[in-house]
Amino acid sequence: MLARSIIRRSLFALWATAFAAPIFAADKPVVVLVGDSIRMGYTPEVIKALGPIADVRSPEPNGGDTANVLKNLDEWVISANPKVVHINAGLHDLKLDRKTGKYQVSLEDYQANLKKILERITRETKATVIFAMTTPVLDDRHAANKPFDRRDADVRAYNGAAMQVLKDFPEVKINDLYTFVKAREPEKALVADGVHFTPQASQVLGRRVADVIRLTSLANPVFLAKRAKNPPKLDGKADEPEWADAQPITTFQAFWSGQKAKHPHTARILWDDEAMYFHAELPDEYLKAYGKNRNDKLWLGDVFELFFKPYADRPEYYELQANPYGSILELPMPKRGYSFEELVAKPHQGMTVAVDIQGSLDNPGKSDKKWTVEGRLPWKMFEMTGGRPKPGDVWRFQLSYYDYGPEGTEPELGSCAPLTIGNYHRYEDYAGLKFVGDK
Repeated sequence: MLARSIIRRSLFALWATAFAAPIFAADKPVVVLVGDSIRMGYTPEVIKALGPIADVRSPEPNGGDTANVLKNLDEWVISANPKVVHINAGLHDLKLDRKTGKYQVSLEDYQANLKKILERITRETKATVIFAMTTPVLDDRHAANKPFDRRDADVRAYNGAAMQVLKDFPEVKINDLYTFVKAREPEKALVADGVHFTPQASQVLGRRVADVIRLTSLANPVFLAKRAKNPPKLDGKADEPEWADAQPITTFQAFWSGQKAKHPHTARILWDDEAMYFHAELPDEYLKAYGKNRNDKLWLGDVFELFFKPYADRPEYYELQANPYGSILELPMPKRGYSFEELVAKPHQGMTVAVDIQGSLDNPGKSDKKWTVEGRLPWKMFEMTGGRPKPGDVWRFQLSYYDYGPEGTEPELGSCAPLTIGNYHRYEDYAGLKFVGDK
């Protein structure tokens, strides 16, 4: 029994995240939690986690289905003048009557209700809205303990319908609790009814909700790009004193699913009047690069990526990549979804890199330990958005990577920013990069 409890504790330890809580002023922002019994289960942990920095409010009644949430929206949300609204609805909507074969709220009505809910919150408040995906169901357990059905296939269908609605609300952030739970042995997290969580799992969900609220809506992380006294020599090794003084960026993980990196990754950024410089150290036990030419599809192998968005209120941003071969990809994006073919046909933008490898690209996995990349990005690359920043300017940005393993395995992904979905172009969730230092 003791060994089993230790194993269970170690399994649930995987649910933790790696970001530290910031400090806030005494005037606490209002955070409203709305949802069904799953929300009621994790609310105490959210209050515990955010209580020192936010006024967390959670309606006493079960939120039920989307029709009921819409009916009570004024009382539960609008009147609170919230800074953040974290909302979930779906488990009641997808209840299936065994006699009639009808859902409590049809898929079409679910989408219509959800659209109205989001329209009202975004129109009538200034709150950041976070929509939480419905958590998994274990069909057999549920069927044996409830007089109606819930099926995991329906959970996925209703979550998919919600994602379709959310396309019209790009400012709404996403907390994918479905994926988060699926990655953490739901058979042990869910109780006998196949839908509700053990007290321990509810606490883990609460910590996850608190992390998403804090990092995406209350205090998105801001990293510092310090001014370099001298431009670093590009050799991939970052052994100049300027790099020792640069701020290390170490928060890499797949935040959207809560998966930490297998090994710690570190990056640094510097700048001067001529260019921005970066260095990244990427542990890798199976070096596997793809693409030896500029603007190849480098992400099909191990790669380090940089995304910069100088202006929050403009559509332009930049995607830059480098791989262990020393190949680069330069995409000055006029807007999200722009033609890849047109972008790769543009002339060389000026990015240069140097790579240092501890291992061998010819024999993946045999002696591989890590690869490092060092790069220079001249400010002329950023002419589309005004070029060089001024001291004190803050750009949105994220640094990320693909780490491929043996054939047939999924690559490990990670970003330094708290991306709420697995999409590196999700600039609504980017971190901040502040340019500091005098000449």
